[in-house]
Amino acid sequence: MSANNLCFPPTTVESRDLHVTSPGSAPPEMQQSPGRRPLAWAIPAFLFLTLSAMGLWLAAHVTGAQRLTLDPRLLDPAALASITALLIVYYLSDGLRLYYVLRALDVPVRLRKLLPLVFINILFSNITPLASGGGFAQVWYLKGQGVSVGTSAAATTIRTILAMAAIFLSAPALQFLHPTQAINGGLGRAMSQSLSVLMLVLLAGFIILLARPTWLQRASNGLLRALRSIRLISTARQMRWSDALGRETTAFAQGFHQFLKAPCRHSLGAILWTLIFLLVLFSFPGLLMVLLDYQIDWLSVIGSLAVVTFLMYFAPTPGGAGFAELAFAGLMATQITGSDLVLVIFVWRCLTTYLGMALGLVVSALLLARSGRAP
Repeated sequence: MSANNLCFPPTTVESRDLHVTSPGSAPPEMQQSPGRRPLAWAIPAFLFLTLSAMGLWLAAHVTGAQRLTLDPRLLDPAALASITALLIVYYLSDGLRLYYVLRALDVPVRLRKLLPLVFINILFSNITPLASGGGFAQVWYLKGQGVSVGTSAAATTIRTILAMAAIFLSAPALQFLHPTQAINGGLGRAMSQSLSVLMLVLLAGFIILLARPTWLQRASNGLLRALRSIRLISTARQMRWSDALGRETTAFAQGFHQFLKAPCRHSLGAILWTLIFLLVLFSFPGLLMVLLDYQIDWLSVIGSLAVVTFLMYFAPTPGGAGFAELAFAGLMATQITGSDLVLVIFVWRCLTTYLGMALGLVVSALLLARSGRAP
């Protein structure tokens, strides 16, 4: 491979052709339509709505807000134009970051075919817990576009990891280099610094996973052996989990290295649009605050949203519901008055989550109806 095609130095990890991955290499649920078990998704969706409402109520209770009232300043034509423009960039950048990841994996796909996936991802990632939520729905959609299951799984995983790596880098940097964004008070500052240290630890683990996946496999095997020795898991489960961890860590490292060795215009395009996507995502509360005539510190707002997003990645509730509202309220309570804080939380979640979920529900229903009519 010529130097012009290398964006990063070659690695010692062997790269495999992701396009020859057989459908059986992915979990069966990734190969099935997400509409096969509607009750399995109706319950998490109900939990999401319930926990979101509880989180908003608790935020209002803690801040002393009496009721949620829509401020007419947010309905001004200029304000609506600004919000609409930011939404367009938000959705477009989300589609472009996956588009360039797929191009880096040598998948010829059109951007307009990926735009429905933006809303499908928002819907299913918010009705499933943890950062991996929605992966099966994305693979199912891409499979319908002619992309192999293995390549789809690698692409969607790489897209998620790029965003997580950016968050793990930016949030601690903003915490340490811009300390004015820390929450007032010793407890808030301690929580902020603890989160930064945790992010750095996870980032170090991610780097080790890429550079030396066998190290993590050995550590995981040692932990599993310890669990078996104290009889928390059976020998059969230890072997099954050990095999799965070894297979997934190796496959991920190989897929990511193939992405890094892709032409620069594709790998750097994915990184650039990931950064733009996150910057736009973190800017929504700041825009709302400006429209409400607040003088804001943009680095403070963006850094706070980076921490909130970090918490949402690992929250056990569907889409981080409840945790997102409370974390935002805790981090921003010193910068916004009580009633405005609850309003900003509600509108922020409406724009970045609820609206996309509603559109995702419509898109998913149309695609499922179309697939049901297919011979």
